[in-house]
Amino acid sequence: MSEAFSAALDGSAPGLVRAAHVVGSAALGDHRPGSDLDLVLELSRVPGPDDLAALAAALTPELDLVCLVDGEPGPWGRDGAFHPGPGHDVTPVLLHQLNRCSTTLRGPRPRFAVTRDEVEAYCRRNLVEYWRPLLELVAGVTGPGHRDGVLWVAFGPARQWHTIRTGEVVSKTRAGELAAEHWPDLADELRDLLAARRGERVELTAAHREAVVALGNRVLAAV
Repeated sequence: MSEAFSAALDGSAPGLVRAAHVVGSAALGDHRPGSDLDLVLELSRVPGPDDLAALAAALTPELDLVCLVDGEPGPWGRDGAFHPGPGHDVTPVLLHQLNRCSTTLRGPRPRFAVTRDEVEAYCRRNLVEYWRPLLELVAGVTGPGHRDGVLWVAFGPARQWHTIRTGEVVSKTRAGELAAEHWPDLADELRDLLAARRGERVELTAAHREAVVALGNRVLAAV
């Protein structure tokens, strides 16, 4: 939690934040310039009007914020927009990340009640409900462009695949490396996509889009 964010909350809403944890790419060693910072706050009370005002004032466009009150969803923010009511989905995978691979900036380490079966079931649903439609969109792309979309879809399914198999949460980069080892016929294209994700100047072609779709479909078939 940045000093400015912490100072804003402590000055305007003292005692509100019981614990603060970083999750996502920053906690997994995969943060890239321009990436958002994913911050989860455990609040000590149901936030009142002054608390909500302090949270909104402290939010920045680079911060994705989720607040929990007794483990239940509370206020949240994304892209600089603050939402005072619950609406962000607190998933089993988020709770699993908090327990296993978050970076705690303030307060005690998280100990949320979540089971391996709940995590696996969520990953399977997410693959079908979220990632499969995106894979279908990528499969329908023709011509140049759509680089950001291809990179977004490239390794998301592989992350879910690894969590289902092992219970471990890994970054997109690590998921891509593991997928390249597991499916060596896709390895060249996946390594190019990993390089592009790092910001290297790699031209992405139809072969790379096809590898993304093939990887996603293999994940769906495997789980």
